[in-house]
Amino acid sequence: MVKQLFFKLKQKCFFSILFLAFTVFQVHAQQNISGEVVDENDVGIPGANVIVKGTTTGSVTDFDGNFSISASPTDVLVISYLGYITQSITVGNQTSIKVTLVQDTAQLDEIVVIGYGTAKKSDVTGAVSQITAKSYEDQPLSRVEEALQGRAAGVTVAKSSGAPGAAIKVRVRGSNSITGNNAPLVVVDGIIGGDLSSLNPNDIASMDVLKDASATAIYGSRGSNGVILVTTKKGSGESKISLDFFTGISTVPNLIPTLNAADFAKIENLRRIRSGGNEIFTDSEISGFENTGGTNYQDLLFQTGITNNLQLSANGSEGKIRYFLSGNYVNQEGIVINTGYEKYSIRANTNAKINDKLKIGLNLFASRAETKNDIDIFGRFQGSEIIKALTWDPTTPLFDENGEYNNYSNKGLASLNYNPIANLNRSKILFINDRLDTNFNLNYNFTDNLSYTLVAGVSIINSQTEKYTTEPPLSDANFSANKVTTHQISNILTWNKIFNKHNIKLTGVYEFSGTKNRYNSFGSKDLTLSNGFYQANLGTPSILNFFSEGAIQSYMGRGEYIFDQKLFLTATVRIDESSVFRPGKRTGTFPSVALAYSLNDLIENVKAFNELKIRVGWGQVGNQSVNPYTTFPTNGAGSQYSFDGSSPTPGSSPIGYGNPELTWETTTQKNIGVDLAFFSGRANLSVDYFNKNTTDLLLKVPVPDTNGGGTILKNIGEVENKGLDIALSGSIIENDNFNWNSTLSISHVKNKVLDLGGEQSIEGGFNSTDGQSRIWNVVEIGKPLGQFQGYTFLGTWKTSEAAEAAVLGQIPGNAKYLRDSNGDYVVSAIGNGTPTFLWGFNNTVTYKNWDLNVFLQGVHGFDVYNTVKGAIVGGTGNHRSFLAVEQLNQWTPTNETEIPAGGQNEYGSSRYVEDGSFIRLSNLTIGYNFKDILGLNSLKVYAGGQNLFLITDYSGYDPEHTSRPSDSTGNSFDNSGNPSDDGANVDVAAGIDTGSYPNPRTVTLGVKIDF
Repeated sequence: MVKQLFFKLKQKCFFSILFLAFTVFQVHAQQNISGEVVDENDVGIPGANVIVKGTTTGSVTDFDGNFSISASPTDVLVISYLGYITQSITVGNQTSIKVTLVQDTAQLDEIVVIGYGTAKKSDVTGAVSQITAKSYEDQPLSRVEEALQGRAAGVTVAKSSGAPGAAIKVRVRGSNSITGNNAPLVVVDGIIGGDLSSLNPNDIASMDVLKDASATAIYGSRGSNGVILVTTKKGSGESKISLDFFTGISTVPNLIPTLNAADFAKIENLRRIRSGGNEIFTDSEISGFENTGGTNYQDLLFQTGITNNLQLSANGSEGKIRYFLSGNYVNQEGIVINTGYEKYSIRANTNAKINDKLKIGLNLFASRAETKNDIDIFGRFQGSEIIKALTWDPTTPLFDENGEYNNYSNKGLASLNYNPIANLNRSKILFINDRLDTNFNLNYNFTDNLSYTLVAGVSIINSQTEKYTTEPPLSDANFSANKVTTHQISNILTWNKIFNKHNIKLTGVYEFSGTKNRYNSFGSKDLTLSNGFYQANLGTPSILNFFSEGAIQSYMGRGEYIFDQKLFLTATVRIDESSVFRPGKRTGTFPSVALAYSLNDLIENVKAFNELKIRVGWGQVGNQSVNPYTTFPTNGAGSQYSFDGSSPTPGSSPIGYGNPELTWETTTQKNIGVDLAFFSGRANLSVDYFNKNTTDLLLKVPVPDTNGGGTILKNIGEVENKGLDIALSGSIIENDNFNWNSTLSISHVKNKVLDLGGEQSIEGGFNSTDGQSRIWNVVEIGKPLGQFQGYTFLGTWKTSEAAEAAVLGQIPGNAKYLRDSNGDYVVSAIGNGTPTFLWGFNNTVTYKNWDLNVFLQGVHGFDVYNTVKGAIVGGTGNHRSFLAVEQLNQWTPTNETEIPAGGQNEYGSSRYVEDGSFIRLSNLTIGYNFKDILGLNSLKVYAGGQNLFLITDYSGYDPEHTSRPSDSTGNSFDNSGNPSDDGANVDVAAGIDTGSYPNPRTVTLGVKIDF
């Protein structure tokens, strides 16, 4: 018995000692492992995960890619980072490990910004398109908007003008508003209200476009036109300096044919004889024009423009601080004489990791842009300076015998306007825009699951116009200054928890933003001093001042739920309170919900496919298209009244009604989408169908004369946009030496006006340039926005119709138009300038050290109102003479063509409505990369061209252009400095060309260097 007890005691001691020894061995086997995780360029990767396989022990690399972890020789370390291939390494006897991660092309660009946070692309439930710097790095760009063009399905980017620095129209899934702004909301690094035109393309890391309401509802009352989230670059790894410089040589792609001086004189003689007058040119004068050719004012208008673009950046990290610094200089000389654009910008993005819980960042951006002689600022009553040059008298030389400009036609022919060449050379109109953006961000992790983010920003925009024009008889000077200050504070609380197959993420936001606007102007007329802008006080002065302010307070909650990486659910609600509305109307609630489901199980046995997901979403967003104080009656300055019957007293008078019931426009959108990935992730396809309706449109309603007349702004009307977005991308060829990557984006949008508050149609606000004070656009029920109105051209009155023509006061050879039973011209819709089908095809090909980028785009299904052609034909208003080449085949009694020889030439008629569809080679660039040369990290030289060819039936310069500035929203200041709305934003007047600036053809040479 004693022996048995002794044996058992000895056995227990043995096992205890053995267990103790094993434990001690294990403790001593654990060792501290230090390491570095780098990319293929030997640059440290911050934020990479390092985990001991099969355990919860892990570490995260710092800003330089360094890590430290405790592990035993038999442990396996798993190193992973999004967008790179995961690696597993056995520790063994190593105490220091360096790991190089290789990019996984199947997972690149997996992170997308969704507003107030990020998500994996595979987890996104809404319709989001992402454009990264990689997709446009081989195209020399001066403007960020050009990077969006044709690369994001559902996004329309149109250059309404080729002028240096001109605004570029960006629309997401069509246009919603009739009188308000249809431009998307731009958010730069979390700060609302950014301006794409001010940004340096080299600063952009990615742009994420939120297209459907389930994605944009997080921005509530400002999200109905879509949202573009811009993320700028952040520094990392070893310090690197990059330089990109290119020079562009620009010319006008084509000239519009016009009559030379001799043919002009002959046709003018025929015109005068036909109208009962006498010939104005003698045979000897015509003979002289045949010898000299006369003066071609179109040739004098255009020149070769030179563009220089320099971009310099430095990025890297020092200890716990990361930095990205950049500078950009653009100097663009226009292809129209004495026009140009110059911009300077600098950026400083710094981020610091204070400790494991706290990170802070500060982004600073400043820019100055100067636009010289924007032709849209010149008077356009008879068309732009371009149309005036096209219609100027070719028999009048530019200078007289004394070397002075001929201000007008010597014989009062063709255009009766002031000489456009003299006007452009003598005038100086400078538009100067200074912008300063500051953005402070802070992130604090309370726990592994709960974090707080603060985003605070201030933007100050100072814009001013210095205008001096010399059109006889006296010069005018004007100075205006507009200062807009905005501030924003966003508080974001995020909780994220993963357990078993469930992933829950909750985001709460409280945000406040405010805007102040100060406007001052000083004008002076009747100056007798040349170049007298700074002596404007010597003329007859006029002064105007204006101030407004507004604020929005917002609350937002978003819940994201993922089950087993198969079911994805996102629900959002945002509440906005806006000061521009009256109490009781200030609060708007904007909900959304989106659901996605992965069907990967259905295709696991199909080799070609490796991912299939369907998405559905619904949501409501708003459009705050109301100026401050619009709900109140407004007064206008500059009025006078004689209280004593003789001496007028200056004062103000009522000019607008207030409507306390006004609120924002509301857009409700449904979206159904399918995402496919195939061929091992080498190809991806997304297809989205959407339907969005905008209700409570802000429209002007007539007030009966018995109640004072005029109009009052009300929430009435409805516009619908529905369509299809298709995005296809893939690696067509992929091997060591040769790669071909392509993206194809297709958009089909059908726009329709459903309701106008009981009206069948309302006139737009695009006034004609033929001197007849007509409106050339109209909004109609059942039709898209951008509807043209005018007369229907029927050709010419023939000799056989002489009796019928005489009843209407016409003769054979005159223009013939559709008339009603009373003999009056019929005014009706005659075309539409809103495109329905757009596509972009981007290709990047690399072969060893060579790379090639080819980018094609197409726009179809729209018309252009080519009133430029009407002015060139002439015979009406201040364009008295025929200048069109087609007049050489005009009607005669023996050649009864459809080209009128006389009668009223109506610019606003179907005669000048043309198909605007086009295909453009937007970019073709080839480059060569030198490796290990001159001690540089890399050196690339490249050459290419932009707008190299255009396939179109349009007879003007460019069918993409319109004569209303693309940033025109109809919201502006009237002559009294009060907010005005002319009811004719660019989308309502789309496609009307009255002499827009041609889009240049450019040849580019450049170099990129990394030090």
